[in-house]
Amino acid sequence: MKRLEGKVSVITQAGSNFGRSSAEAHGLNGAKLYLQDWEERSDRLQRVVDDLRSKGVEVEAGIHDLTTGAGAAELTSAVMDRYGQVDVLVNTAMQAGHGVFLDLKEEEFDLSVARGLKSYFLTCQYIGEEMALKGYGKIINFTSIVADLGSGGAVPWGTVRGGVNALTYAVAQSLGEYGVRVVALARGAMESTPYTKEARDERLLRLPFKRLGLEDDVVGPLVFLATEDSDWITGSVVYCDGGYAHAAATDAEHRATSFPLDRRGTRADATEQRERDWIDADVP
Repeated sequence: MKRLEGKVSVITQAGSNFGRSSAEAHGLNGAKLYLQDWEERSDRLQRVVDDLRSKGVEVEAGIHDLTTGAGAAELTSAVMDRYGQVDVLVNTAMQAGHGVFLDLKEEEFDLSVARGLKSYFLTCQYIGEEMALKGYGKIINFTSIVADLGSGGAVPWGTVRGGVNALTYAVAQSLGEYGVRVVALARGAMESTPYTKEARDERLLRLPFKRLGLEDDVVGPLVFLATEDSDWITGSVVYCDGGYAHAAATDAEHRATSFPLDRRGTRADATEQRERDWIDADVP
């Protein structure tokens, strides 16, 4: 039996990279899907739908403006009319706001907040109510390590992702008594982001696996968080970032140099050298 057999998953902004990978992960694991995206992204959404149907996934989709309560209500009604239940909500919607802080426009910030935070609030509220009536459900909110790190070049993005984390903590308490689990899934530096060489190299210094993340890296955690195996996890941020968020840059001279590891006959020499270094460092 597939891990999500018998479940219905709703995925927002499903035409995006993370929306697509989320939909595919849930659909191929047996879930029936309802996918949402925005009007200007309808072509991307349709391509995802067509691809999933070609793989035998049962999927419906709709264009809904989730920045309004009416749009969130419309989405919820469409899901319930089609399937009669909703078990999992995956919020991937975002409107990245990057640029020089003093040059950012008010409308850019407003759109980031509306799509990347307000839509989460509304879907948690409307779809969360259906889950509460049922007595069980899983809400997974996509977030980012930038919520913790504070990037001067991504003020709207970091602000919104920080809001998603706070929303997750609070809604987990609000809906927990009804059996609804709410978690955030944080991604890190991604291969799909168009970094400059300098920016890419800086990020690689914090990644022990020496590569940036891929959308498919979140598939395992995303499926796990939608199953009963994760029922004791709620009100938390789960980091799927290759270790980036809590890592300082490791200097080149302290990084591993031999693969596979071979320490035979070297540990005593290395210890002796470190002791000499410490003694030398203490000499004024």
